[in-house]
Amino acid sequence: MARQEKLVRAGAKLRRIRERLGLSARDVERLSMELAVERHNPYLSFSRTWITDVETGRFVPGSFKMASLAELYGLDLAEIHELYGMSRDITKERPAYRPPTTQLLRPKKESPENETTSDDLPSDLQIEETNLLTGIVDIWGSVPVPLLRRLGLQQSLYGYIGTEAKNMAPLLPPGSFVQIDTKQNRIRKGPFKKSSSESHFARPIYFLDIRSGYVCSWCELKDGMLTLIPHPDSGEQTRSYRYPDDVSIVGRVTTVTMSIEEERYVVRLDDGEKGRSGPKK
Repeated sequence: MARQEKLVRAGAKLRRIRERLGLSARDVERLSMELAVERHNPYLSFSRTWITDVETGRFVPGSFKMASLAELYGLDLAEIHELYGMSRDITKERPAYRPPTTQLLRPKKESPENETTSDDLPSDLQIEETNLLTGIVDIWGSVPVPLLRRLGLQQSLYGYIGTEAKNMAPLLPPGSFVQIDTKQNRIRKGPFKKSSSESHFARPIYFLDIRSGYVCSWCELKDGMLTLIPHPDSGEQTRSYRYPDDVSIVGRVTTVTMSIEEERYVVRLDDGEKGRSGPKK
């Protein structure tokens, strides 16, 4: 079916819904203006000419207009989306997308209709943590339950090392997840002694907000300038920022969870638990 034909059919369905409700285009115009005033959002209103244009398939209504139509016609927003060929379950269709840049993962607000009730979740994983888990699953695919228990989602912030973020590679491979202790947000001064077991992890790695994005790095702070020191094998250059104007410290990276040929490994970087666990499936 051609795109224009889809628009005409969707518009015709909207017209039939309006007529079934006994509303004229002028009535809908008036109601939309009242809704816009009530919600303090002028984008929710539209003219009767606009209604006619949508119903004849001239164009697709935008997000605000769709929300307004759904409320005025007593429909779910998903029903409006479906008229235009958008799946009802589009919010549940999560394509595997691995961002090229480093990201700070923030829990999203949980809606009752989207609550996670999977039996695969650990019994001690609280429902408010499942949206953060969803972000991890979106990027990595299935995540082993034993690994989830080791992460302890409620205790820290989490970050994702972008597929093109090589600042700390190979120590922190692109595509890894890191656990961030926000209480450790001051740069520790060296020198840092390295034992054979600690290696490069003896020096604190920080998760930083550089305003244009995020980055993981070793750091030095001197005379109001914070210098990001990449891993020597990464091929990246050092970068300096005015602190705290141009950079802030989210926290210290205490755990890295990485994928090595589809095996999941957890490396503890904090003082309490060092070393690598075995593969988790």
